Amino acid sequence: MITEKKEKILVLATAQRNALRLIDYGFSIALANDGELHILHIQKGNSVFDGRHTLKRLQELIDYGSRLGACIHVQCDMDVARCIGSFVEKEEITRVVMGESGQEENEKALSECDRILEVIPEEVRLHVVAREEVQLQRMIV
Repeated sequence: MITEKKEKILVLATAQRNALRLIDYGFSIALANDGELHILHIQKGNSVFDGRHTLKRLQELIDYGSRLGACIHVQCDMDVARCIGSFVEKEEITRVVMGESGQEENEKALSECDRILEVIPEEVRLHVVAREEVQLQRMIV
């Protein structure tokens, strides 16, 4: 008998309010597929204690994700994309949820996004969630 691989959904969360929408999106996928929800925040550098506001937002994400039954992961690394790739492989993630980069983002942020896309294996389904402003514009048009 062949057993189907359990869905493991990973939400890539930054310490920003938009992350709550990403978590909700990932939660809905997990719920619909009887899957596991994982939330990963990677702080670039050696410590998550880089600022009062970051820590407060991170605590909000952890509390919110915990209430949804998610497995919360917080890591520090200088190479965020490599860290994500290693995590996806190690945890056998089947879907990755990430936010869309805004047009106001600088080239460094865009290249980081490209690097993340490169490290996610082809068999992993990628869900890129549009920014809230873009969704509102689409609804108006």
